[in-house]
Amino acid sequence: MIEVTFHPSGQTIQVPPKTNLMAAIVKAELPIGQSCGAIGICTKCTVKVLKGEENLSRPNAAEKLLRKKENLPLDVRVSCQTKVLGPVTITTGYW
Repeated sequence: MIEVTFHPSGQTIQVPPKTNLMAAIVKAELPIGQSCGAIGICTKCTVKVLKGEENLSRPNAAEKLLRKKENLPLDVRVSCQTKVLGPVTITTGYW
């Protein structure tokens, strides 16, 4: 199991490897925006990675397109398109 920590609460949950980051957020019962049904076209579910960026999957084609289109900073990921591969700490502006 892999540890996902949510800032600023410090809440931590355990998820299996390759769990979708959005699914981890939902499991933690935290709010996460979305308007596309998690198919990777809206960027409402972006999160900021505070620690462990190297423990997330590389951006897939959908995320690369969104990153370019929306000019997302390197520490921001589209949670519905990102898989957890190791320990990570994330936040968003509305937690």
